[in-house]
Amino acid sequence: MIHLIKILCPTDYSSTSDNAVRYAVDFSRKVGAHVRFLHIPTPGAAPEKYEFSSADALGSPARMDEKSDLAPHNFSELLTAEQKSGLNADFRVINGDAATVIAEQALTWGADLIIMGFHGRTGRERLMMGSVSEEVFRSSDVPVLLVKKQAADKIFVE
Repeated sequence: MIHLIKILCPTDYSSTSDNAVRYAVDFSRKVGAHVRFLHIPTPGAAPEKYEFSSADALGSPARMDEKSDLAPHNFSELLTAEQKSGLNADFRVINGDAATVIAEQALTWGADLIIMGFHGRTGRERLMMGSVSEEVFRSSDVPVLLVKKQAADKIFVE
């Protein structure tokens, strides 16, 4: 039997990532798992780690906005609301190479599943931008659920 206790959900705050966040929230509720949201800022940001859980700053979106690139107001509001309704979750911001940080976090935290957005880039755009989700999918020993951008019509917000 598969036991999912810890779900890692990386987000870049894009609409595709928002789909994955919604999947992770709903999925974790259905299986009773803890979900960790992870953001890796764009290169050039100061190398710091921030940690928030339901026991501290997540309850206060204003505190989260004091530090740059922590979380947009809409993300912190969503997370705070979901936690108030019983979601077991925390949020981390860690600088570094996105695929490497995701794989390392999944391993060190002991994630049972990674749920992340998949932009589905092709051709020149894919060559130039790369695909973090593909790299994580190929390199991680943890199962990865990729949520496509087109999946938005299959997500029901209650």
